[in-house]
Amino acid sequence: MTTVVFQVSFWTVEEVLKRPTAKHRAEILAFFIKIAKKLYEISNLHSLFAIISALQSASIYRLTKTWHCLPKKDKQCFDKLTEVFSDENNWANLRSHIESLKLPCIPYLGLYLTDLVYIDMAHPHTGGLLESHQRTLKMNNILRIISNYQHSDYNFLIRVPHVINYLNSIRYIEELQKFVEDDQYKLSMKLEPNSIPSSSNGSKESVGLDPLAIVSLNLSPAKTSSGSLRLQSVTTNKFIPGHRKCRSLGSNIFTKTHQVASFNPKEIRKTLHLLDDSELEESKLSHTLVALSSPSTDMPLQASQLTEESCTLLTRLTEPEETTCSMQGCVRRKTVMKDGRKPTVASWQRYWLKIWASSLLYFSPKSFKGAQRSDFKREPCKMVSLIGCQVFCLETIGRQDVFQLIDNDQGNMYKFRVGTKALAEKWCKHLQQASTGDPTPLPSNLMTFE
Repeated sequence: MTTVVFQVSFWTVEEVLKRPTAKHRAEILAFFIKIAKKLYEISNLHSLFAIISALQSASIYRLTKTWHCLPKKDKQCFDKLTEVFSDENNWANLRSHIESLKLPCIPYLGLYLTDLVYIDMAHPHTGGLLESHQRTLKMNNILRIISNYQHSDYNFLIRVPHVINYLNSIRYIEELQKFVEDDQYKLSMKLEPNSIPSSSNGSKESVGLDPLAIVSLNLSPAKTSSGSLRLQSVTTNKFIPGHRKCRSLGSNIFTKTHQVASFNPKEIRKTLHLLDDSELEESKLSHTLVALSSPSTDMPLQASQLTEESCTLLTRLTEPEETTCSMQGCVRRKTVMKDGRKPTVASWQRYWLKIWASSLLYFSPKSFKGAQRSDFKREPCKMVSLIGCQVFCLETIGRQDVFQLIDNDQGNMYKFRVGTKALAEKWCKHLQQASTGDPTPLPSNLMTFE
């Protein structure tokens, strides 16, 4: 029986990957989902598990384009079948379903094999007359259940000789399982190559972005997870709590402003003039805050320039604001079109939006209320390239604070609400500059050596 699961699972994966286009693969997926539904109806849970596990394998589950082509009805059916084999609470869904069935039924034997393993661990075999009574009782109980299912009779099914011959001709060598899985995954990668950089906050809209830009988005130096991207400090000095290393020479690590009161000012290394080595006074970062009120929700909307909190590992506090962030603030976004399709349900969602060079950064909210920067997460949840995007203001009945962003390459279209018409025009201006990739003008006081 375990061989049946092995054979059926690999056969299912192979049949899906044989098709060259996503549409054809989706048709095969729908076909196997119908087979799985029929197996569920006749209580053949063992073969049903083989197909479900195949469709959930890495080679098939990663085919996002194929799954997008799958009809919604088939996808819902697949989700319901996968719920049956959920391993939560010791396979509670599967156990309750099996208890409600009558013969004929072919249960999933892996469930009982798992029980036998746990019984053997809880009551080890000692041999002889001193065998544990609990072990014997529980083992015999499982064997009795399995033997009861052996009385299942499926003679009511119509036998189709050529289908039986075809299924019997499918053979995989169990010892070569790993090599078969590797070949199938390579074929899956060839059919639909990865277009998403490996990041915990990545999205398929992040394709084509500068890797250096993604590195600088790690706004939380406290993170130590292996998945986070960060730059290694070039200095070996011991970290002083509250010390602003981003203002020291040879380091660029950012610390929060509320920690400033905890350090000794004498410990700060003064910035020296490049010509005469004289000490320079600390430059203060200017903050431009514009508080606005939403006419519909009375929620204050804020647009601000680069703040100390938004500095990254690649930006110093003394750098001009325009070199990194030209515009940021609290907005409400509505999806008009996603991947060339109109969403079934579209609602206005709150984000902290930031124009960073030629990219647009989304920061998800921490709570249901609030429009300040502190009300949103420090890590961006999405980074979208603005190159080639179209931006224009919209004037609808009752609202003049709306602008629209269109990404023809990805097939996406979004509407944004910012509070006032003037602020919407300001957003459009900065977004248009970022979408064309216009270079930032040099400062007027820049020293030249001509």
